[in-house]
Amino acid sequence: MSTTDLLVDLGPTVLVDIGLKSRSASGQRPDLAEKGIKALIDTGAGADCIDDDLAVRLGLPITDEGEISGVGGRHRAFIYTARVYVPGLNRLLFQRFTGVRLEGGGQWHRVILGRTFLRQYRLTYDGPSGGVELTAD
Repeated sequence: MSTTDLLVDLGPTVLVDIGLKSRSASGQRPDLAEKGIKALIDTGAGADCIDDDLAVRLGLPITDEGEISGVGGRHRAFIYTARVYVPGLNRLLFQRFTGVRLEGGGQWHRVILGRTFLRQYRLTYDGPSGGVELTAD
């Protein structure tokens, strides 16, 4: 597939590391439990999301519960807290993720980075070339 076709089929994707605690010393690259997790950059998502099964496997704490809505309608969801490291930005974030059924729904991504994530960054989407660039100001 061409990069343009991949961008259309899969959407803008970054690889992230995710977990609860880093196992590395302060000042070193974070060493989180899961590495190279595919994360969709989704400008239509109002919040950041994580696959429920991944959150359970990582032992992420449930810090809240709320109602969310999407193409499948409204439903209740757990809110997890996790650290996510974005190597392409060299950024370690500690934030909330809404639990959703990504893998169970046949999705390729395990994390969705929505507008709450994007408010800190610039996203350049170049459809004709298939290129995506995520930068910090």
